[in-house]
Amino acid sequence: MKLTNFSLSIKGKCLLENVNVDFKSKTINHILGKNGTGKTCLAKALVGAMKFDGDIEGVNKKVCVIGSYTNLPSDLKVKDIIDVTKRKFNVTVAQKLIEQLNIQEISFDNKMKNLSDGQKQKIKLLFFLATQPEIVVLDEFTNALDKKSCFDIYSFLNEYIKTSNTTIINITHNLTDIEYLEGAYYLIENKNILSNMTKEKVVNAYIKG
Repeated sequence: MKLTNFSLSIKGKCLLENVNVDFKSKTINHILGKNGTGKTCLAKALVGAMKFDGDIEGVNKKVCVIGSYTNLPSDLKVKDIIDVTKRKFNVTVAQKLIEQLNIQEISFDNKMKNLSDGQKQKIKLLFFLATQPEIVVLDEFTNALDKKSCFDIYSFLNEYIKTSNTTIINITHNLTDIEYLEGAYYLIENKNILSNMTKEKVVNAYIKG
């Protein structure tokens, strides 16, 4: 996915201006940014859900956004979502994801609304990754998760990115993501997205502002 002369505004406020950046294929691309810099708006623009100027190479590929606001019906039981996933998508892919995410540890009779935040995020990963997307945008995906849930998801994503043909764009402010998920690092600053940064450099720049 590549942004060329990309600009993004909301309610007359310019968030990003003439950005040119190329995200690495089949890699976890981390984007850090302070509150108000337009991280969630960027996530929506990447899937064509928000107007922008310029060009996004890859926006017409199979892209999905998974975040705290990406919800599955709260009254559905886990087993209902699993059944729908297997019927709608590739059964073998779905079953492999169930095993990789340890979904079997979650009671299949539980409704989504009764699951912990970590369990909900695992079910979302199952459903959306079963579509075999080419690009996955994670928008503050680990926000508010407990330590164990975060490490479970880190372990899964580190293995998933090695064996899939998927490019992941992880928009976050959680520095633990940066520590435990290897990848490429970017920083939203002064209406631009800075690239070619090391882990240490992007964390230092983010903390010091």
